[in-house]
Amino acid sequence: MAIIKCKMCGGDMELSADKTFGTCEYCGSTMTLPKVDDDQRAAAFNRGNHFRRIGEFDKALAVYERIVAENDADAEAHWCCALCRFGIEYVEDPATYEWIPTCHRASFDSFLEDVDYLAALEHSDGVTRRQYQKDAAKIAEVQKGILATSQNEEPFDVFICYKESDENGQRTKDSLLAQDIYYQLTDAGYRVFFSRITLEDKVGTQYEPYIFAALNSAKIMVAVGTKAEYFNAVWVKNEWSRFLALMKKDRTKLLLPCYRDMDPYDLPEQLSVLQSYDMGKIGFIQDLIRGVKKVLDGDKKPAVKETVVVQQGGEGSKTAALVERGYMALEDGDWAKADGFFEEVLNNDARNAKAYLGKALAQGKSKTLKEFISMRKSNAKNNCGETAAQIPEDTAHIQEMVDELALAGYAGREAISKLYHFDRAYQEKAPTRIRKRSEEKRYWENHKHLARAEQFAEGETAEILREAKNSLFGDLDEWVKQAETADEEAKKHVQKRYTAHIAAADEQAKRLCAEGEAHREQDYQNWTEIAQNGTDAVQLRETAKKFGRLSGYKESEQLAALCTQRADTIEAKAASEAAAAEAAAAAEAERQ
Repeated sequence: MAIIKCKMCGGDMELSADKTFGTCEYCGSTMTLPKVDDDQRAAAFNRGNHFRRIGEFDKALAVYERIVAENDADAEAHWCCALCRFGIEYVEDPATYEWIPTCHRASFDSFLEDVDYLAALEHSDGVTRRQYQKDAAKIAEVQKGILATSQNEEPFDVFICYKESDENGQRTKDSLLAQDIYYQLTDAGYRVFFSRITLEDKVGTQYEPYIFAALNSAKIMVAVGTKAEYFNAVWVKNEWSRFLALMKKDRTKLLLPCYRDMDPYDLPEQLSVLQSYDMGKIGFIQDLIRGVKKVLDGDKKPAVKETVVVQQGGEGSKTAALVERGYMALEDGDWAKADGFFEEVLNNDARNAKAYLGKALAQGKSKTLKEFISMRKSNAKNNCGETAAQIPEDTAHIQEMVDELALAGYAGREAISKLYHFDRAYQEKAPTRIRKRSEEKRYWENHKHLARAEQFAEGETAEILREAKNSLFGDLDEWVKQAETADEEAKKHVQKRYTAHIAAADEQAKRLCAEGEAHREQDYQNWTEIAQNGTDAVQLRETAKKFGRLSGYKESEQLAALCTQRADTIEAKAASEAAAAEAAAAAEAERQ
């Protein structure tokens, strides 16, 4: 019996292959259970459940999505995907001792409309489906309460994300730095969410409505950290990953990583592509406030008039003004207007690299080159699928074992070959990553605006373009290497399992051969008895044929001949006796 961990308390529950519903003996909770037919599948569910219970919802979701990929009809895996997407953790109510759901990833999307929840219902029935519906109703009620509370909150301008306590429960340096930023931004007139102060009168289990409201209303998140592991801490990552998801839907939101005493290349991959600030540099806070002000006060800018004012200083000044106007239009997200300004620049200066670059940004609907590169990276990384591959079959060894162990009529070649059947398939990521890298190279080579920007760029513009392109293709190269490493690990994993399967198949084939040999020997002994003592000619001739199928085993050929000889003798004697009897009968008839 497999052991599965309770979704509520983490206690051990014994699970049979057909059991999909049960009660935990430790916490008394009634719950749905996965269908598992091997320890490996049970281990996958337990790993996902472990990650979910400690708040690592993205890791847990990845585990369950792999289970779904293997079997899309697995209702429990779909249900667990939905729990992870909404950040569901079960906590014990101290008053009733009932384990109730809490939501750490509230959303305006209803849990009852989640695709994985609906899939869980589709692939379940009876008491299991009713339990899913009962649990989902509780989660929807919790979600409703969170949304109701959050709607009463005043909107925030800035959300400060940081790690409050270290592994010893002491306040971190990050918390002190974040509090200083909080005071500076508050003094600048902005409404700032800083959990240490904003949530100081709230109970821990009641944080989510206020965090949810703040994440949705804030235009800017400032993520503060002094260690890579602090940026990746469970609840810190929970906040900035949710804000990144909101950024995909609302392009006006901006996340600003702020680091100190660490290498910026150690920032989490999702944050490393964003504009970041080194808190150790002189003037950091002024730069940060200026960046915040630029975003938050952007909507207050006076409308840009369509009329282009030609400043004194001739065509050069006019061109510079048009370029500047074009980039201002990019910041406002007015792509058509920006493209018009850059086109006018090129009408007067056909070699203006900034104008070509601006047209490329407008075409790509990107406000800055950094955003453009980030989008290209995201497109290259997120749209990579997997391709099917398989390790080679050990045909030489299999053929050798079949030739050595096959016994005609007792351990057939097909039966032995079947023992070696194995699914040698695995999924490769590198081929699609390599293809994406090639596609991106062709994109830059064939993009006329980018190609001309590179061709005509000089000085600072050329350096910025070079760094941006190096950043893009450097990451693409790194992702290819990572994919190749992952593919090699996947291949090694399948190869290891295949090697173990071959060894097990060898043992099975030997046992099959041994059983065949024992059976053959028993037949040989039985048929030898018939050959030596049989008196039935028909039986002797059938036994001769059987000896013939033993392919020269021991004295089978001689015994086959003996069977035939004795059958001939018996038949001759019978014929002689019959003839004598017939002659005697005839003689008797004549005498009468």
